[in-house]
Amino acid sequence: MVNEIRKHITQFPTQLLLVAIGAMLFIPFIGTVHLFDWDEINFAESAREMLLTHNYRMMQINFQPFYEKPPLFIWLQALSMSCFGVNEFAARLPNAICGIVTMLVVFNVGRHVFKSQLGVLWALLFACSILPQIYFKSGIIDPVFNLFIFLGIFFIYKLSIQNDFEDFKTSKRNRRWNLLLSALFIGLATLTKGPVAILLLILTASTYFFVHRGKLKIELSEMLIWWLIVAAVVITWLSFEIRANDITFIDEFIKYQIRLLSTKDAGHGGPFFYHFVALLIGVFPASVLIFDSFRKNDHDDSTQHYFKRWMIYLMAVVLIVFSIVQTKILHYSSLCNFPITFLAAYYLSHLFDGKMKWTWKQTVPLVTIGILIVAAITGGIFVMQRPDVFISYIKDDFAKDCLKATVYWTRNDIIYGIVYLACIITSIFMMQTKHVKWGAYLLIISSGLFVSTVMTFVVPRIEKYSQAGLIEFLESKKNERCTIETAGFKSYAHYFYAAKPIPAPDDSLNKTYIITKSNKVEKVRTWYSEGALQELYRKNGWVFFEKVK
Repeated sequence: MVNEIRKHITQFPTQLLLVAIGAMLFIPFIGTVHLFDWDEINFAESAREMLLTHNYRMMQINFQPFYEKPPLFIWLQALSMSCFGVNEFAARLPNAICGIVTMLVVFNVGRHVFKSQLGVLWALLFACSILPQIYFKSGIIDPVFNLFIFLGIFFIYKLSIQNDFEDFKTSKRNRRWNLLLSALFIGLATLTKGPVAILLLILTASTYFFVHRGKLKIELSEMLIWWLIVAAVVITWLSFEIRANDITFIDEFIKYQIRLLSTKDAGHGGPFFYHFVALLIGVFPASVLIFDSFRKNDHDDSTQHYFKRWMIYLMAVVLIVFSIVQTKILHYSSLCNFPITFLAAYYLSHLFDGKMKWTWKQTVPLVTIGILIVAAITGGIFVMQRPDVFISYIKDDFAKDCLKATVYWTRNDIIYGIVYLACIITSIFMMQTKHVKWGAYLLIISSGLFVSTVMTFVVPRIEKYSQAGLIEFLESKKNERCTIETAGFKSYAHYFYAAKPIPAPDDSLNKTYIITKSNKVEKVRTWYSEGALQELYRKNGWVFFEKVK
């Protein structure tokens, strides 16, 4: 016990530093950009309606039951909004806090299984890689969902290994705790996004069991207890929902999951290799540092070897499952952020210790993907600075009108990408010489700062082309008792940004506004009788009508 306390005390400054880094990367400016359709606004609106109706039992949109997701993440957003108001900052704060907690979790797991050096690298790679940082600055469900699944799998891993130096009593106590914590976190993950959390753990554990010929040291009685705990967590909430709405939620939720599996829901389709490419580019630079980490390493002890196997199997399961699922959405495979950043940290830690070497297998993809990312960002800024030059090549009328938005760019905006590319090249040069650690930390830190810079200075201006005109109109209607409808496109923005109140019996007497896109105007007019729509104005591709009574 004394040794454990001493270890925690000695690690406190490192953990405090990680908290500071996470807070610096994830919290500043998260409220300066409007929430994006659909997911961010969808979840934030559900939290807003929870606060208005005091119905915390389930999600609802437009004050109607929304059966696609369980409510745990929405509870976190509602709690945040009750403290900081109904705004973008409050909607995104739960994920920013989740990001800091995730850094501490992976640091302590890395330190526990390997050593502090790997834990620090893992935490920094997680925070500074592209998509993980973006998710922690967003208002989507997945960061919290993924953290719960990872913890559930980690405690199953601990349950599956046996410490021969523990006495029988201590071993029994630790097994009970690992079993309880794994089931508890998987239950919470299920309350966050659904039973896919259970499926992913079972498939990962089954893969481990079959590959290692039954060496999953979990007793049948422990499996039964695990299921009972997960069921207890889920049923505790579900019983309230069933009591209010029978089994409607379960029926609708299952239909939604089947639709995601079997169809390209809402047009989100893609090829089988979609998630492989998305993760390779999206989890840069960690994704290009993992290739040598798959090999068996004689320097690892058995617990380290097994943990690495668990991470590889988790990544394989997630990739295969969501490649089979017909609906292809970027964040569906985001659970892979854990094994990818771990394998990258594993490689760098062994590189620091001289147990691995830097080779062309790191240099080539690092340079290639780095150039692609910088070219995409810099090229995009260049196009935005000169829309008149390229607008004639665009066939979509709505896109053309969006590019006519007044957005101020400067020549200095392309410097972000150029500086980042210079840092990548410098870091490679340093890691090929004797300055391995300095090169690795330069790569990681420059990646984190580049993502943060783009999110702070570039994304807000890009948003002005996409949805700023729409949201400006909606915010102007906040204090007006009116009905707002969208035509020709799906959106949740008019509920959240117009702050739709609880429906009243006399709502039919209110003004009705119709919003559409510039390339849908003629079609929308045919849906209404002649003279029924009075055009108010157009802005950046959005067309606003008032419905004539």
